[in-house]
Amino acid sequence: MQLTKEQRIFIVVNFLDSNSIQHVQELFEERLPERNSSSKVTIWKNVRKYKTEGTSLNLNKGRSGRKSTERAPENVEIVHQALLANPDISSRKNGLSKSKSTFNRIVKLELKWHPYKMHTGTIRFYKALQQQDGNSYATNSKVQRATFMPTDEQDARTHKV
Repeated sequence: MQLTKEQRIFIVVNFLDSNSIQHVQELFEERLPERNSSSKVTIWKNVRKYKTEGTSLNLNKGRSGRKSTERAPENVEIVHQALLANPDISSRKNGLSKSKSTFNRIVKLELKWHPYKMHTGTIRFYKALQQQDGNSYATNSKVQRATFMPTDEQDARTHKV
């Protein structure tokens, strides 16, 4: 069972006062009879951590676990440039040697873009507008296509369809 913050402080303070692991164990048993006595190793590790890092608290929060390498800023920029060049890029066949899940994670979490599918009705709507106005709207003869669009205003200004 993990020690609480107060128990860690108690161990460190009493060890620094007495410089004896056995004395700390005895005091710990007196103060907390419902809990088993801390082992010599536990006491020594808490004291050593306090001496080296200035605290005996858990510092692994935020720096434990596997490091994210695929969502590095360089890879995010590569995916961003590829999407600016071609917003119809496929997440499976992205041509960037990135897996589908990595590509989608970068697009969704880092770039904050979202994919959408242009369905048949939407394509017909764009073609009808094009015939009425004479403007060239981004159309495609495919029945469905996935396009990535930015979600915030800054990317929307730089995104050209």
